[in-house]
Amino acid sequence: MGMKFTWFHHTDCSNEQADELVKRYKARGVRVERSLNPDYVTWTVSAFLPTSNTPARPDNRWRNRMWG
Repeated sequence: MGMKFTWFHHTDCSNEQADELVKRYKARGVRVERSLNPDYVTWTVSAFLPTSNTPARPDNRWRNRMWG
């Protein structure tokens, strides 16, 4: 069974913010779409990202070994 993917939306982005988000997502190889909002001023950037049913694991460097 493959990994599940879902759309994540960044809403009400300025032109510069939308450009930066698209550039960063494309550099990581993520499918990304950019659409103009109905106000004709702001953008919505949508990225197709993997999802998981389990929560993210905490970073082990913050765990004190004495506490177990």
